[in-house]
Amino acid sequence: MLKINKKVKFSIKLKILIIIILNTYSGFAVVRPPLLLPPIQIIDTDKKIVINTEGKVSGVSKIPTSWGGGALIQEEKEIQGFPVTAYSLSEGAWILHRKIKLSANLIEIIGSDAVSGTLKGNVRVEDSENKITLTAQKGLYDKLKEIIILDGRPTLFYYNSENKLTRLTAPKILRYMSEDKIVLEGGVILQDPDYTILCESATYFEKAAELKMDNIPFIFGNNIFLSGNIAVYNNNTKITKLEGNTIIVRRSSDEKTDEDTNQETQKKEDLKVSYFAGNKLEVISKLSNREERIELTGDSKVIQEDYQFSGDNLSAFGINYKNLKSNEDFIFFDKKSNIKIFGKLFEHIEEKGYTHITEDPKIEFMNKSGEVSSTLTTVELERFDERKEIVARGDVQILSESGIIRGQFATYYEEEKKILVNGNPSIERDGSKISCGLIIIYPETNRILLSDGLGNIKEK
Repeated sequence: MLKINKKVKFSIKLKILIIIILNTYSGFAVVRPPLLLPPIQIIDTDKKIVINTEGKVSGVSKIPTSWGGGALIQEEKEIQGFPVTAYSLSEGAWILHRKIKLSANLIEIIGSDAVSGTLKGNVRVEDSENKITLTAQKGLYDKLKEIIILDGRPTLFYYNSENKLTRLTAPKILRYMSEDKIVLEGGVILQDPDYTILCESATYFEKAAELKMDNIPFIFGNNIFLSGNIAVYNNNTKITKLEGNTIIVRRSSDEKTDEDTNQETQKKEDLKVSYFAGNKLEVISKLSNREERIELTGDSKVIQEDYQFSGDNLSAFGINYKNLKSNEDFIFFDKKSNIKIFGKLFEHIEEKGYTHITEDPKIEFMNKSGEVSSTLTTVELERFDERKEIVARGDVQILSESGIIRGQFATYYEEEKKILVNGNPSIERDGSKISCGLIIIYPETNRILLSDGLGNIKEK
């Protein structure tokens, strides 16, 4: 009796297995040549075909890739005059590129090493390492360039550090698998719990979790609008950066009480709009260990109903961003009091109704025509909103048409529009100097009153 060694038995079994597979998946009306074995491996697991092409195959760079599905068709084709072997996968078709899984209803790949592929119907790109998923109706896969191009309502999904979903759509999405970046083109829409963003194109950097947008994106939030030439949005850190012609429009409301004809107190919303602008702008949203704020750099401006701020840099924070800080040259224009305040160190705390200015502080008092009538310089300025007073301390000097007034202290009463100067006050005019106990100045009209401090007043 003829004896067959183990290697021959294994070879016969393998050939029978190939014939069974070809007959099993013969539902497609095409003629299939014999399936080529080397250098790929065929693994039969629960009747699923898995092709493993790791390593260098036919000159293709060493990129770990495998593919498979529930059904397979192999056929010979010509592409641009070159003969190639094409494989059509269906019934759970997939490609695994490195650690990124591509799947679709139907996948056609060129070559056993899957140098390129076309994906059709329910296309998904899943990257568990970067926690992102892309979906589309069509996809083009290029192994050498390590890119998949998606169209047919492509959408990008990813979760932020708070496990909240972000959704981006665009007519065309390109996933660069070796660079961990995604390019969106043709009109991008982002939706997440904080913002809705509209822009022409965008690039999402997966490792940094940052979305970079050019061409003046529009960013809409709850009662806030942002824009600039360039924007970078990170919904992990909750920081939005804008550069070039930046602007923020912020709507806020304050509750106020009114009494109607029946003397019943009613609460009404007082709607206000604030404008922020600068060469660079950064919006830092609220987190558990951090308060929200806006940072402006370069030609910074804040415009509100009752004041206007301009300077080199500014930090706005607190409720409705009404608290302000600056450590560079600034101008604060109070529209109601008709004064301009200058300095280098500025701090305004809205909750306390308190403003503090140091380093070359100065006040310009305007007349009704908007012209400067008097100028006050000092060492330190404090403003108390509730009392409607501005207090100047140390080496006070007031320049006006009536002369030069000096003293150690001065208080400006905003409602009465008058300044009281004390602490050895004096006035110099026409080469003469007069000292007294108290000097009262009305800067709008340049009216000056001198007092001995005991109630005797003389107009000068």
